[in-house]
Amino acid sequence: MVETAKNPRLKIEEAESSHLELNRLYGMTKEKVEAVKIGNSSNDAKQLKTDVKEAQRLLRTMQTKISHLKALAKEIPSLNDRKTIEIHVLSHEKQMVHLQKKLKDGADDVGKDIAADERRSLLMTRDGKMATGNIKITSHEERATRLQDLVARMSQQVDSGEQAMSSLVHSSSVLGQTQAEYDNQKGHIMVGLKKC
Repeated sequence: MVETAKNPRLKIEEAESSHLELNRLYGMTKEKVEAVKIGNSSNDAKQLKTDVKEAQRLLRTMQTKISHLKALAKEIPSLNDRKTIEIHVLSHEKQMVHLQKKLKDGADDVGKDIAADERRSLLMTRDGKMATGNIKITSHEERATRLQDLVARMSQQVDSGEQAMSSLVHSSSVLGQTQAEYDNQKGHIMVGLKKC
């Protein structure tokens, strides 16, 4: 009897702890997303990709903790406590969606800045001046060299874009699988609750 009276209190304490952990995670994720968003064009594409992956990892951790908190809410018999936890869950879900949108927008903006700077650098002459349509390149070798450099940079951009796309497709797939697993677990929990 004492064990069952303590159990709801322990669940409430666990839910409060999860809520505090989610607040901490939100702060960390928000900082990482802001770092991606304000990242300037001096960052290269690899650094952007690293920062985005770290932010995505933090968002997945938030998603896992939110699902755990949602499951805990269902185990709490007190209606007031359950409603409070459900409000926390909704708040954390909104925070996560907001951060996901900011991350996507920020990564897109910084990626565009990086691409624009790389395009500008392609148009620079060897002495650091901006090339115009009136510049005559003196030798065929120099023309060939500049064209080869241009083709190599374009190839790198295409490869970088393909890698980013592949990473996004993989991340989306993982998130979809995670959601399916959560739905499956929810079904098991609901069946278990019906048996009780």
